[in-house]
Amino acid sequence: MSHISSIVFDKHERPLRATIRTRLGPVKVVWTDVCGDRAWLTSGVLDAKKLALLAIQRIERMAERL
Repeated sequence: MSHISSIVFDKHERPLRATIRTRLGPVKVVWTDVCGDRAWLTSGVLDAKKLALLAIQRIERMAERL
């Protein structure tokens, strides 16, 4: 299970960065523009990143509805 600790949005109300807390440690997520497409990069322990995946997808679904 993971919990979204914080989310920062850009001026277009798209996710810019987030911190997700997992039982294996925190995961920092940064969204960026790669050749016109939005992509996200993570930092943290590999197993914690795997646990954070559902929370990252939840953030992206939430942002699509804005």
